[in-house]
This record gives sequence, C-alpha cells and structure tokens, in this order.
Amino acid sequence: MDILNNLESKNISKGIILLHQGENCSVAYKVLKGCLRSYVIDKSGKEHILQFAPEGWFISDMDSFFNNKPSNTFIDTIEDSKVLLITKQELGSFEKLDKETLIEQNERLFRNLISTNKRLINLLSSTAEERYIDFIETYPTLLHRLPLKLIASYLGMTPEYLSEVRRKLAKK
Repeated sequence: MDILNNLESKNISKGIILLHQGENCSVAYKVLKGCLRSYVIDKSGKEHILQFAPEGWFISDMDSFFNNKPSNTFIDTIEDSKVLLITKQELGSFEKLDKETLIEQNERLFRNLISTNKRLINLLSSTAEERYIDFIETYPTLLHRLPLKLIASYLGMTPEYLSEVRRKLAKK
C-alpha cells in the first residue's frame, strides 16, 4: 500500500505562503506540478533559501512537523503548483504498509538526508562556481524557470555575483 495513493491534492497559486515562521507545521507536501521553496529570513531581513521542491520532490519543516514545535522556516509557492498533502496521521500508518513501500519510503528519506548533507557541505566548502554547477545538477529543470535572484539566494550570493559566475563559466 503506497500512502501517496490516497492523499488529498490541492492546486495552489504562485506566491501563496503555506507555512509561516513560528507556526506549527501540520503537513508535508509532495509537488506534482510547479515549484515550492523553503526559506528563512535573518534579523537584517535578508532571505536565505534552504530548498527548492520542483515536481517529484517533498518539502516540509520536519522538525516542526514531527516534534510539534514552531517552524523556523517559511514555505511558499514560486509557481502555480499542484501538491499532495501528507499529514502525520498518514505517515503514522506505517504499520499498514507492505515491505516494498516501507523500503521505498526509507530510500526517499535517505535521498533527502544525502541531499541536505551535500547542500551543507557545498555551502561551507565549495567555490561559487562549484555551488552553481551543483545547483544545475540538482535542479536541472529549474535553471530556466526561476529568476536569478532566487537562484542567487539559494547559492548564498548576490544576483550580480551569480551573473559574473555564469559569465566566467560560459567562457570556459
């Protein structure tokens, strides 16, 4: 039994905030169409994008979702989107799942952890060019769908510096 087969789907317009910082996160989203993002806003008002979730990706504030505590992040739609809503109740029904589905769910969790660790390592130790190349490899469908300012925020640089990085890589 795949828990995703019987979930509620929802169409959400671009620009809708699904989770505000400080709220308790009650759902996780699987993106069927469009793109969502999670981000934080620092004390100076600067936005830092943590994750994009294009088609096939999951997004949530897992600490808030599982531990019933206020979220540290915002989640919003950056394109008109269609998502599946996954509640704790649906995730709590693991005892009803067959072995194959449990293995598949574990693989998704591991891929998410690997992606998060890779992102952290890249932010701490990679050059701007390496981070941009990794972005292209991680999110190949988003390169031409997102404004440069969103990509730059995700990469931890200004849009102007991202343009310089792109010019430099184009010359190589």
